[in-house]
Amino acid sequence: MEQRQEQAQCLVMSAAQLFQLAVLEETRAELEERLYRIIRRATRTEHNGRKMIPPDLEHVADRIDSFEAELLQQIRLESVRQEIGYMAEQLIMYLDADGLLRTTDARLAVLLDCEESTIKQARQLLQQCEPTGIAARSEAECRLLHAMELEEDRLIDLVADLSDGQSLTNVLEKINDRTERKQMKLRIERLPKTPLLPTSTTMTIPEADVEWVDGQVQVNWYGLTLDTSWTDLEEATPFLSAYERRRKTLHAILDVIIARQIRWFKRELHLEPLTKKEVAEQTGYHPSTIGRAIANKTIRTVQGTLELENFFVSKTKSGTSSFLIKARIAQLIQEATSPLSDQQIVNRLDLEGIRVARRTVAKYRAGLHLTRSDMTKRREANE
Repeated sequence: MEQRQEQAQCLVMSAAQLFQLAVLEETRAELEERLYRIIRRATRTEHNGRKMIPPDLEHVADRIDSFEAELLQQIRLESVRQEIGYMAEQLIMYLDADGLLRTTDARLAVLLDCEESTIKQARQLLQQCEPTGIAARSEAECRLLHAMELEEDRLIDLVADLSDGQSLTNVLEKINDRTERKQMKLRIERLPKTPLLPTSTTMTIPEADVEWVDGQVQVNWYGLTLDTSWTDLEEATPFLSAYERRRKTLHAILDVIIARQIRWFKRELHLEPLTKKEVAEQTGYHPSTIGRAIANKTIRTVQGTLELENFFVSKTKSGTSSFLIKARIAQLIQEATSPLSDQQIVNRLDLEGIRVARRTVAKYRAGLHLTRSDMTKRREANE
């Protein structure tokens, strides 16, 4: 097998590497938004005499138009020079799906045919809009914008150092008191790395359908439709490169998952232990790459649509993964002819060799929205 094991990542990464990582981490819905914006930016001017948005991306506009309209309204309420306001409106089209604006000011100045100083002022105007962190150039700058909103000088100074490229360890060394250092570390880590976008702008789209057909696994991948209406755009070139890397990475990971968790895909309520390190060893990718690739990604199986994270299971003391316990609790509740108490579920699981505390069952039920009160509300709503 071709060796693809990545070297330890450098503290400073190139713009191309950061772009590839960003695309790797994006969900299918976020990829569609990124592509939609690439094509829409290109249609500001004629491209080979054509102006078009592919039909399979038209639904993306419905997800993001209302959010962008709100940003436009906020910009137009500001008392700024018309040139700056106009340029801030143009920058909205260059936002990434997570709300950051990673394209450099220098590059934006070229693309929008204006002075770099104008781009800087327009970006700063856009950053004054809600949600906090919109148009930040990096996750570190997004955290800084959130810290500035809290108006705490000590926190702002520390996060500013992070935004300038210092490591968290070096920044925290400036705090002598151990307890205060620990508390400040938690506060910094809790600052959002991306804007808190409205939930209406996001949706879950599975990466693939995985079925058991005629005694074997059949995988049907959902991919972007590639055609010359946009693939020959200059801005599409780096995107296509990053998208291909993402595709190969996810395919390699899912191959390992299916091989290890084959019983699940055969409709059995069973999962084997699996770690990111094991997948990394079998695919040649770094464990951190595995983590980035599977984050928030889902696949549709015969037993429901699941996050890829769910196939990486740890063992409880009883030898059963927490995910499988939740799945079995849901199954017991759905199969029951009358409402089950937490203790009744504990007793039934115990008969199957699954030992779990009643308070754990209560916590899992609440997380699954399958408490007795939840079930009663749903039943009354359907009557």
